[in-house]
Amino acid sequence: MPTAQRPELNALFTLPPEDAISYLEKKGFKIGWDWHETLDNAHSKAFTVAKVARMDLLQDIRQSLITAMQQGQSLEQWKASITPVLQDKGWWGKKQVINPEGREQEVQLGSPRRLRTIYDTNMQSAFAAGRYKAMRAGSDTRPFWEWRHITIRNPRKQHLALDGKIFSYDDPFWSVAFPPSEWGCKCRVIARSRREVEGKEILTGEGYDSTITENVGTDRNTGMSVFAKRTQFNIPTKDGTLTFAPAAGFNGSPATSYLIDSVMAQRATDLMGSFKGLKQTQELLNTPIRTKVHEKFIQNALRLAEPMNETSTIGSLQDAAVKVLFSKGVQLESPVLFLSDAIIVNKEYSSVAVSRLMALPQLLTEAKQLFWDPKSELLIYVLEKDVVQFSMNEITGTFGVSKIVRKKDWQSDGLELIQ
Repeated sequence: MPTAQRPELNALFTLPPEDAISYLEKKGFKIGWDWHETLDNAHSKAFTVAKVARMDLLQDIRQSLITAMQQGQSLEQWKASITPVLQDKGWWGKKQVINPEGREQEVQLGSPRRLRTIYDTNMQSAFAAGRYKAMRAGSDTRPFWEWRHITIRNPRKQHLALDGKIFSYDDPFWSVAFPPSEWGCKCRVIARSRREVEGKEILTGEGYDSTITENVGTDRNTGMSVFAKRTQFNIPTKDGTLTFAPAAGFNGSPATSYLIDSVMAQRATDLMGSFKGLKQTQELLNTPIRTKVHEKFIQNALRLAEPMNETSTIGSLQDAAVKVLFSKGVQLESPVLFLSDAIIVNKEYSSVAVSRLMALPQLLTEAKQLFWDPKSELLIYVLEKDVVQFSMNEITGTFGVSKIVRKKDWQSDGLELIQ
C-alpha cells in the first residue's frame, strides 16, 4: 500500500479518484516501438507502452491499471497481478523479435524495472489529469496555482527551482509544464486563493516561451538521428531568470489532451444533461486560454514542418448532432473534435489561410451546415470559405480532421444534412 516514502501515491489512492480513472479509461491506444515514438502528448492522448505491438496486451495493461486505481493497489500488488499475464502472452524478458523495418532485433520486453516505469508514469499522469480538472473547476475561488517539489534524493535542479513559484491558473505555462514533466517526476501543483498569495510574486510564462529541438538518440532500426521538440520558458523573476523545459516526451500536459476534453464533456453532460453540458463544453473550448494554446499549436506545427503527434481540440458536437449520428448507428465515444499536426505540416499557407487555421475553433461554432457522408463515414462542416472533413479514430471513437478544402472546390453529392 502507499507509504510515507510515496506521498504522491498516498493522495492518489486515498479514495478511488473518478477523474483519474476516467482518464485511463478514455485514453486511446497508440502502438509504439521505441520510446521516442511515444513522445510528448502521446503520454496524455494515447495510452502507450513502447514495444507493445499487440492490442490485446495493451488492453490488458490498461485494464490492470484501471483496476489498480479503483482498488488502491500498490506497485507490488499490481506487478503480482499483471506479471503472469504478460509472461503467458510472451511479453517478458529479452527476446529476438522482428522490428517494424523487418529486421531481427534484441529488445527488452517486460521486466520489474519496466513495470515500475509503466505504473509510475501512467498513475501519475492519470492523477495529474484528474487533479487539473478539479483545480480548474475551483478556479473562481482559488485562481492561483503553486508548483510544489516533492522531497527526494538527487532532485532535478530545474524542478527544485520551481518549488513555491506561483502562476495564474490560466497561464500558458501550465498548458505545457503541468507535472509530471519528466520520467519519475513527483512534483505537484496546489491551488491558492487570492488571500493566500497576497504579497507574493506572481510569475507568467506569457511571451517567454520558445521551441527548442534536440537530438534524443538514434533509431536502432534505421540508424537515423531522432529529434524531439521541447517548449522552454525563460521567465523573469525578482531573483533572475527562471529556465524550465519539460523533458523530451513530456512536452504536453495531460490537461490539454483532447481525451481529457472528452472526460470534461462526459462529466458536463452527466451533471447538466446533454444539451447544456455540450453547450458548456464548447464555451470552455473557446475561452481565451484555449484559444492561445490552439494558436501556439498551429505556429509550432508550421514552424517545425514535420508531424510531432500533437493534436488540438477544436470543438464539440452539440446535442442535436449527437442524436442524429446515434440514430444512424455511429458509435461515438466522445463529442470532441480535434486537429492533428500531421494534417497541416508540409503545406504552403498564405497568411490568410494561417489565420483561418488559428480561428478554426470559433469558425466551427459559426458553421453554415453540418453533413454526414454515409459512404465514406465523414462528418463535414461547411464554413464560410472552407469545408472541414472529419473522420473517426476507430481506437478512441473520436472525430479528427482528415481534410480541409476550399468551399469552391467541394462537392456535396450523396450527403445527409444533420443541421
